[in-house]
Amino acid sequence: MLTSPGDVNGDRLPDLITRQKSTGDIYLVRGASTGKLAAPVRLATHWTGYKKIIGAGDLNGDGRGDLLVQDTSNELWRYDANPTGTGGFRPRVKVFDDWGATYNAVVGVGDFTGDGRVDLVSRDTSGTLWRNNGNGKGSFGGRTRIATGWQAYTAVM
Repeated sequence: MLTSPGDVNGDRLPDLITRQKSTGDIYLVRGASTGKLAAPVRLATHWTGYKKIIGAGDLNGDGRGDLLVQDTSNELWRYDANPTGTGGFRPRVKVFDDWGATYNAVVGVGDFTGDGRVDLVSRDTSGTLWRNNGNGKGSFGGRTRIATGWQAYTAVM
């Protein structure tokens, strides 16, 4: 798993988050001003109960990139970036119960609607695309259908 929530550690460079398949350990890979990547730093262990990890951008307006995770019970959680500059994350906060059981792709698309808030686009197994508008405080409004016929695509990025 590889995703980018944006700048996690506050150095104004985009960072990557990876999850090691065999252990479920989560790593921060900091972006460097040279255009290369720093060595991975383990942030958490055993994130095996999550079926999706989404780098969604700055969801709560603090200037740091946050993560969304969907667990195996289809609850959606948010991990806010730690404001200390360490690159870690605060404890999780529940965003939705029973969310996205039929979603096979979810992507943080930035400000899709032009309102200054980070939004999500999801695709369900029938190929319908849905948008959840961000509220700028770390959560989202209800979903809105924005397209159909996307089942032929192998990924939505």
